[in-house]
Amino acid sequence: MKNAGKLKLGANKGDNSTTYLSKINIVRFRGLSDLTVPLGKRITLLCGKNGTSKSSILGIAAQVFSFEKDYTKDTPLEFRTLTGTKFESRVSEHFRLSKKFDQPDSMNTSVSIHDGYTAEDVDLTLKLYDSKDRNKPRPIVRGNTLADGENTSRNATHPVIYLSLKRLTPISQRAKYSEHDIDFLSKNKREFVSLSNKLLSKRSATSVTATTGTIKSAAAHGTNYDHDSVSAGEDNAGQILLALFSFRKLAEEYPDYKGGLLLIDEADAGLFPAAQRQLIKILTDECKKLNLQVIMTSHSPTMIEDIQKLSAADEKNYQNIYLSDTFGPIRIQENVTWPQIFADLHVQTIPVDTNLLPQINIYFEDKEAFDFYSAIITDRTIKKVTNPLKDVALGCTEYIKLVKRKIPEFSTRSLIVLDGDVEGVKGMDSILKLPGRLPPDQLIFEFLFNLPPNDSYWKNNIGFTKPVFMTLCEKISETLQIDPANTEIDLFALIESHKARSTPQDQRLRSHFKNFANDTTFLSMVNGGAAKNPYRAWVKHNTEAVEDFRSRVRSSLQNTMSGGHGVDPAMLRALDPPVEAKKA
Repeated sequence: MKNAGKLKLGANKGDNSTTYLSKINIVRFRGLSDLTVPLGKRITLLCGKNGTSKSSILGIAAQVFSFEKDYTKDTPLEFRTLTGTKFESRVSEHFRLSKKFDQPDSMNTSVSIHDGYTAEDVDLTLKLYDSKDRNKPRPIVRGNTLADGENTSRNATHPVIYLSLKRLTPISQRAKYSEHDIDFLSKNKREFVSLSNKLLSKRSATSVTATTGTIKSAAAHGTNYDHDSVSAGEDNAGQILLALFSFRKLAEEYPDYKGGLLLIDEADAGLFPAAQRQLIKILTDECKKLNLQVIMTSHSPTMIEDIQKLSAADEKNYQNIYLSDTFGPIRIQENVTWPQIFADLHVQTIPVDTNLLPQINIYFEDKEAFDFYSAIITDRTIKKVTNPLKDVALGCTEYIKLVKRKIPEFSTRSLIVLDGDVEGVKGMDSILKLPGRLPPDQLIFEFLFNLPPNDSYWKNNIGFTKPVFMTLCEKISETLQIDPANTEIDLFALIESHKARSTPQDQRLRSHFKNFANDTTFLSMVNGGAAKNPYRAWVKHNTEAVEDFRSRVRSSLQNTMSGGHGVDPAMLRALDPPVEAKKA
């Protein structure tokens, strides 16, 4: 078929013009019954122990599609993958049907899809039916009323590539194996090699060779070895990339491209943990560019953990489906945590000892930030695994520069706590912003100013009363022109008004706040124990903001220990919130 003009990669046409699976409902099939599997629009990972029917679910997804005809135009579709095959999976590739157990009444499933050709949703049924010309039943799709309205026993139109475990057959055991030229691959050699190097964390590959025979593949390699010498992992990586490039070619050539479906059985096979993590990143990018939907199976803790994080942030596009028979029939474990998954996969409980966890350095913008942080973070477990450096204060600008320059101590191995008003730190995972939209000295001033004079906080044994506080802050009140009759203020608004009427060089207000925060009387309260500490009083009055910050600290500590120190994620459940906090 002639090139129909390049489709601009990344030009997402939206959900209506993209075909995708939304869910698979299994009434009964093999070890599964009464199970509904929600699917992400981009990536779904089916995970669990052996025998939890992950590959069966993958086969159901493969079976409902074909790519032979555009029924809306009544025109054939003659596109092929880079290996020369159709964009579909044959029954024998994803199902090995048992003569004894896979009988016509043993399969009752339905698949919900959105059809990009008609912009309609439809539920397709998939069951086993007897066939006169075959000795085994065969799976047939029913209920397809899209487009023509007549042939309801046809698969939905959508390009599919299914990568089975056959791809892992070692090169030495392939009956046929020879070089093969692929024009599209040659034209895009540089990008293929670049992605292969990225996936495998290498720099040595400079060329790519496609092979045909028992298995059709492509592998990137260097000048000191060729396609005959690549490992099973390199060859597996090449087959996955070849599938992605097949969809790239289709997107360029097919003007009515509606996205595609990539199915990968045991996606982690032959790939070391860092490569597994890179694969997730590459698939995430390609799904966005090409409107791809990827469904894959895996036992890999690394891949499960990464998809778990993506799903927690965006479950519409990413789903981590953990299947388990631990508590009876195979079920999807809802709201399961990573430590629970890890324990179930290992069929054991995981002992946790905080003594085995590294101490994470915590840097602060200034002493006020340290005092505020210390008033919020009182959990003994967190305090045991952290090393707050109250005497190190580089200023927010310097910390941000160090993170941007990817200095490990500041970008991956430690945490930095900055004031709540700091901007420009989005995407910097090692930086935590304190609660509120004001620096601690300003925030605590506003809190104490608005605290009624009869509040129990003012009834302390050293006489730090509301009038004493107001005397300490006279210069702040004068500079901000606070009306003496005011009993409650919005400090942020007052500061904005002050900025509007003062010169940029006017630093008096900042000095007044610093003087207040470092006043010996105020510091005697901060250091005088929980009952006197004004920051602790703020904590009691702002429980929602406090719990949010505590949650962010726990999450950041877990990510830092896992990503920056290589701690096994299962060891980090000691940092989970206490049961009481979870219930709250």
